[in-house]
Amino acid sequence: MAEEILQRQIQLVIHNLKEAIDGADGFQNTHQMQHYESAKFSIDQVMFILEKVHIIWEPLLLPLTYKRSMCMVLESMFSRITKDMLLLDDMAADETLQLQRLIHLMMENLSSLLDSLTVINQTWKSQEGPTRSLDDLIPSLCKLRKLADLLDMPLKSVTAAWESGELVSCGFTLSEVEDFIRAIFADSPLRKECLWRIESSSFY
Repeated sequence: MAEEILQRQIQLVIHNLKEAIDGADGFQNTHQMQHYESAKFSIDQVMFILEKVHIIWEPLLLPLTYKRSMCMVLESMFSRITKDMLLLDDMAADETLQLQRLIHLMMENLSSLLDSLTVINQTWKSQEGPTRSLDDLIPSLCKLRKLADLLDMPLKSVTAAWESGELVSCGFTLSEVEDFIRAIFADSPLRKECLWRIESSSFY
């Protein structure tokens, strides 16, 4: 019965987070101040919800249950934000920097929450068998952090990151990387060459 109540709470939190992220309107046109402020307000709402959940859940739940529940909530949130940002097309240079700024702001505000999960993960690792890192428990965390790096990375560096397998290990798909390159970099012989190199890499 207690597990059913917790699952309902988790789904409610995920629903509230999705509603807050909806307010960012897909993180479109963040190089325009009005759109940036709207996206930032959505991120602030997400932070507020997570902080409230943290304050309520941490004292009530057993540490491993708290970790599992919070990781489910965070994965849903990071996954949605990453997906929305990767769906953007034809981004201006200022837009990429503003998106990067939003990701960094979010990571900064979440640092204490993520640190608390890391402590639980390390303290209770013997009870769960082999230790899994936070990146394993929240796969989209690594992907969003890497997206922040990609947003101001030169085209050749993005291509090298794919060829090395680094982007695949963070959860990026071939089509996501190709669409990202087309959205950020203007058509050119270099872009054609890099897209060809990416398609020729055999990860799939």
